[in-house]
Amino acid sequence: MAGPSAQDLIVIADKRAVTTAAGAALSWMIWDTIIHFDVEVECIWRRPKLWVKIAYAFIRWLTIFHAGAVLTLNGSARFSTSGCRGWLIHELVYMEVLTLVVEVILVMRLYVLYNQNKIILWAMITFFIGEISMMIAVLAIVLPRMTFDSDCLVAAAPSFFMAYWLSSLAFETFLFVLTLVAFFKSVKREHGRHSILYVFVRDGTWAFALIFVCLLLNTLMYRLNKNPLAGMGYYWGLSVMSFAGSHVLLNIRRLGIPNYLSVTTLPTIHFNTGARPVETGLTTTVDTHAPSDGTESTAVDSVEMSALSLLQVNYEDIIA
Repeated sequence: MAGPSAQDLIVIADKRAVTTAAGAALSWMIWDTIIHFDVEVECIWRRPKLWVKIAYAFIRWLTIFHAGAVLTLNGSARFSTSGCRGWLIHELVYMEVLTLVVEVILVMRLYVLYNQNKIILWAMITFFIGEISMMIAVLAIVLPRMTFDSDCLVAAAPSFFMAYWLSSLAFETFLFVLTLVAFFKSVKREHGRHSILYVFVRDGTWAFALIFVCLLLNTLMYRLNKNPLAGMGYYWGLSVMSFAGSHVLLNIRRLGIPNYLSVTTLPTIHFNTGARPVETGLTTTVDTHAPSDGTESTAVDSVEMSALSLLQVNYEDIIA
């Protein structure tokens, strides 16, 4: 009886590689959830804003269960070609929804960062709608042309499928550029490591870097591979999106913890008014009712001095 051919051995090795990558990605998500569970309870479940709790539960917990289900079924279930295609639709739709939820969070961060500027908001919404339209169009064209092996892994996909990942890549780059513009417009100010602007720019940078690398690898995998290895990046795409989205939310919510932000970490603009500064928590005000030279006083309302006071208000209204 003849043994497996060289091609069969290659396919088996590819399937094992996909399973190993999937297990590693799932393990990373579970481990990261465990070591940050105390922060999650403090920053998410004990704080207000129901929409934040729902978004976090979807990004973090539902993604873990989804990845576990996909890994289990891909290793044991047997489907017909139409069944495989339906299962793949489920996988890609979940990935698309996860990507969109994470991007909505990034959009809201920028909306806060730009002080609720409507022009910036509509620009982001326009590009966002364009991304969604492109992803849906690509799936409609590519899915009927995909082929599957006996284990329901993608055996081959049209090269055009990389446009699915490139659309998200383009939108993420657009958001990152907006983040850098906001940062460099404020670069002359002195920002503490716990200031809102610092946290927003820092998280925007590392989240973009992670998502960029992940999307680029997925694009290259489907462009260069015509075997089961093409689907290896899916699980790491899930884990990176889950990691980025959950930690961006956690870090934003940390800003609302008492004593995390202090007056000394927020930049202030000083005016030579001769008035006595009065500390009022997150902002610095000047009490212009106080005597300026020991004998004179003015009857002007207090003026907020914090350069980030409006950013703080926007943050508290939308995300905190």
